[in-house]
Formats: sequence, C-alpha cells, structure tokens
Amino acid sequence: MDELAELGAEIGSDVSFCVYGGTALATGRGELIEKIPSPPPCWVILAKPPIGVSTAEVYRRLKVDEVEHANTKAMIRAIEEQSFEGICANLHNVLESVTLDMHPEVKKIKQQMIRFGADGVLMSGSGPTVFGLVEHESRLHRVYNGLRGFCQDVYAVRLIRS
Repeated sequence: MDELAELGAEIGSDVSFCVYGGTALATGRGELIEKIPSPPPCWVILAKPPIGVSTAEVYRRLKVDEVEHANTKAMIRAIEEQSFEGICANLHNVLESVTLDMHPEVKKIKQQMIRFGADGVLMSGSGPTVFGLVEHESRLHRVYNGLRGFCQDVYAVRLIRS
C-alpha cells in the first residue's frame, strides 16, 4: 500500500489519500497520510450546481497573507471525542470565500443548506460542490428535498464507522 500511495502521489496530491481510504489527516501536498479515527455516524448531503470551477483561478485569487487557517487540532480532537457538534464547529475551507465571490450560485446553495437546517455546511475543495452534515435522519429529508427544488445534483450518504 505504501508503495502504491507513493506512486499515486506522483500522479496527484489526493491520490495517496484515496489509496489508503478511511479517515486521515493529509499533510504536505496531500501525500503524507496519518490515519485518525472515523467521525461519528451522521448524514452527508452533497449539492453541486451545474457549473465548473477553475481551481487554478481560485488559487490565483487567493490572498495568502489574509488566509485564516483551520484549527486542525480542534477538529481532530472533536473526531476523537466523537463530538458531532465539535466537528460542525470546526469546519473550515480557506478557498471558500474566493469561490463564493466568483460563483454566487455556490453561495446560494450554502445559504439554502443552512436555511433548510443542516448542522454544518462547507464547500468542498475549490468547489463547486457544497456539503452539509446532518445528525438526524428526519432533518436529512428536509434539507435534501429543499435542495432538490433548485439544484439537480443532490445526493445523501450515511457516514458509518469503519
């Protein structure tokens, strides 16, 4: 596995993570993988508007000197303690503000997810997909159905402990 992950890192920064699977902290360019416990079971709703986002353009517009970094230690602690609330409170993506400014439709999806009751909401990577975390299945249906009203690509999955 280690050799395959090393080869994968030459293809792309995320490949090593995908080789190992599970929950992990990725550092470096994404090729240094440290396993951590699985988060508590919950629902994840994914919504993708029908647009593409140029990752290169997002990085060009990112003002590195103004970046507020995530509290990775607090997130890992929340995962280790199985604190769903702590996980939601520590969601962070430095690229989100750039993409939300570039693409108002991504911002709208995020706002709607919050309005429909997702417990934690964040854009994934450089976008345009937005995900929402929901602890209870009853709320999952409200968020999912609300998003389907204006976004075609909406999916829901259940996180389980591995």
